[in-house]
Amino acid sequence: MNLYYTTFEAAQVLGVSLPTVVNWIKARRIRAHRTPGGHRRIAREDLATFMVRQGIPLPDELSDAAPARRKVLVIAEAGPAREGTARQLSQAGFAVEQVSPGFPAGAAAARFGPEAVVLHAVAPDGGETLKALRADRELMNVPVVTLGPAGWVEALRAAGTSAVAAPPAAESLGQALSGALGVDVRNGGARKRARRVE
Repeated sequence: MNLYYTTFEAAQVLGVSLPTVVNWIKARRIRAHRTPGGHRRIAREDLATFMVRQGIPLPDELSDAAPARRKVLVIAEAGPAREGTARQLSQAGFAVEQVSPGFPAGAAAARFGPEAVVLHAVAPDGGETLKALRADRELMNVPVVTLGPAGWVEALRAAGTSAVAAPPAAESLGQALSGALGVDVRNGGARKRARRVE
């Protein structure tokens, strides 16, 4: 089992050219280390994390190196806003499924088993979708992050969600999910944050 990959080996695993891997390293998309001789090496965990974030299937040799992806269900009407939210979460390393409100949302939640829900709110109280989530015995304890106009933030918080003003910046949505799940989204949405003990 390789603990570190050369850029050539990484290119073979990724199915891209050697210059592409080098460019990704230079752009800091893939973390690499230098050996005493000046050669680049990529740790297997860093290579696996990059592949997960890019949606590249992992080979068997890396299947145990990637952080577990936390599942997030995005509930909103189909369109650019929903696509943008899903893309943002995928890039942060979450496993994302998107669905429209109403019956499809309930069916998708039951099948997908999300660890958190991101809801595009249509009313200051979260609307019927939030009420249905909170009434469902299987989903009532699943954290819900709502996206809505800045003026709705307090009402959405009062409804029991972590509210973020729309359109959410990557950092604010990530922070809300981090708080809801107790994870560090900078590490692919998978690592639990270390508790500070004093």
